[in-house]
Amino acid sequence: MKIACIDMEGVLIPEMWPHIAHFTGIQSLAITTREEPDYVQLVARRISILNENRLGIADIEYMISKLAPLPGAIEFLKQLQKHYRIVLVSDAFQEMLLPLWHTLGQPELRCHRLICKANGQIRQARFSRAKGKHEVIEEFAAMGARTLAVGDAFNDLSMLRKATQGYLFRPSAETQQAAPDLRIALSYQDILDGIMLEHGSALSVN
Repeated sequence: MKIACIDMEGVLIPEMWPHIAHFTGIQSLAITTREEPDYVQLVARRISILNENRLGIADIEYMISKLAPLPGAIEFLKQLQKHYRIVLVSDAFQEMLLPLWHTLGQPELRCHRLICKANGQIRQARFSRAKGKHEVIEEFAAMGARTLAVGDAFNDLSMLRKATQGYLFRPSAETQQAAPDLRIALSYQDILDGIMLEHGSALSVN
């Protein structure tokens, strides 16, 4: 069994929070895990800023609806599906991801949830993992699966290191400096080429 665990933001879709920051003009919302690796702290800060500016979940959903997958992302997933079960592993929130998830073909999705009041105000985040994305890799490894992982930011590093194959996709200079041990992919084709190089003729859908 082969499972591909793919990050969403920065790998398959644009970073959502810089888009929200640009849309609203609130530049403090532009910081992502590329710059702030403490994700719980980052999320709490974002929720506080949204509430201070009276922006609710409906406003966020509207802004995200203006985004599209990155060029080549859909075809990349189609190619991976020939050999792997696809699992999207995101530290974003289901309520924000759903429109883009549908566009990507609705693969299995592991992400967090937002708890909102009746008026749409975001109260808090409900995290689906206690320690990090590597928990998903460990779950599949316990089933005997070979895993491919692709991510771009600090919060992906533990997942990439636990996977059978891990690729750091178009990382920032800060992230790349923190992970000299990981393979760098500058394109989707780099990843597909790496899969074929490692598995050769043994690569199959079984």
